[in-house]
Amino acid sequence: MFKSLVFNKNFAEFLQLASREHVIAQIILNGQIDNHLKDVGNYISNEDNETISYLPKAKFEKVEDPWNSSRVKIKVGRFVKKFFNEFSITNWNINDSEIERFVNFYKSFFSNEGSKLEVIARSDISKYYLESNYHILDNYFAYGTLWNSCMRQSERNKFMELYDKNPNIKMLVLFDKDEKVKARALLWESGVIDCVSGEEIKIMDRIYTFYDYDVDTFKKWAIDNGYTYKWRQDAKSEIFFSVGGKKKVMRLKVNLDCKNLDYYPYLDTFKFMKKNSDGNNIFYNNDLYTHDYILTSSKGVLPRHVDDELEDEDIDLSWDFDDNN
Repeated sequence: MFKSLVFNKNFAEFLQLASREHVIAQIILNGQIDNHLKDVGNYISNEDNETISYLPKAKFEKVEDPWNSSRVKIKVGRFVKKFFNEFSITNWNINDSEIERFVNFYKSFFSNEGSKLEVIARSDISKYYLESNYHILDNYFAYGTLWNSCMRQSERNKFMELYDKNPNIKMLVLFDKDEKVKARALLWESGVIDCVSGEEIKIMDRIYTFYDYDVDTFKKWAIDNGYTYKWRQDAKSEIFFSVGGKKKVMRLKVNLDCKNLDYYPYLDTFKFMKKNSDGNNIFYNNDLYTHDYILTSSKGVLPRHVDDELEDEDIDLSWDFDDNN
């Protein structure tokens, strides 16, 4: 029925990263059933930082939703031994040491032990934009949209003064157990006005993560704390937001103190700036209204047109997975 395994999104992301140095991940991701893997089950999903679940082969034709019915939970190491055939184990030298390395990588990837969410402001925003404060895996893997941020380098940290001058801009940060940043998103806590309704709205800006699955953690926090979040986490959808689980176009503005600023950061959402003589400039999330600059440069300058330098190019997740879970 299947030539290869089918994964949920989070497990597929893990395999894509792990396959850079773990042959076990490479085989799970790309190995065909019968040639490299046993035909014992499918629809593989992560459960926690120690356990994987799958649907046994005998249940394939008996359930309507393979992601939520009759699933078997199994430890990561046992999963490898159960699904790998003798050909793979022998030819790729899958010994106990190699399995242990893979298990430890899995635990590290999915562990939230010691992690915490914290709202920070002013100079701390600049501090935790720095890549020296970013989470890194096994002192080797710099991964995700977080590490693709063009504002992470120390020489660009001087561009962050806009956040220090405006206390209504805060940042939600997910820290790991070592106080390193796993994910972050700017919070526009006050002053954001809907240009159509005149209503004031709290906005969570684009979510940058090391692991994709932490996006959901931020969305849940936004809902619980009265923030509207972006429909897509990219640099090209500044007018689209999630409201009640549906995509909504919102045209927004916010006034910010820009007096005596020499540099400006790249902005994902409120990138269209109208400059006022008193230094209290208006920032829009759309080009429908008159504006003087578009803040899409990673060089701290004020370009008058859209720059090619985006904060992060969309990552091509080229592996095959079932998106139902």
